[in-house]
Amino acid sequence: MKIKKETVKVDSIAIKKANYNYETKALTLTFVNGKKYEYQNVPEFTFEGMRRSDSVGKFINRFIIKNFDYKYAR
Repeated sequence: MKIKKETVKVDSIAIKKANYNYETKALTLTFVNGKKYEYQNVPEFTFEGMRRSDSVGKFINRFIIKNFDYKYAR
């Protein structure tokens, strides 16, 4: 059985954690100020690249924030 969701703690001055939903391909980033943004249609390989990156914060800035549509999440 495949994991449906996964949470990754992020070592970043701006981002606290990242949650990925394998079914919906939604990546929710929680920032240190408490705001959450849900990035839509993020491929699993992109999430895996983020999870394995030496600098998750840099990966998010380079490959996710400017490349995927997002909405404010609660």
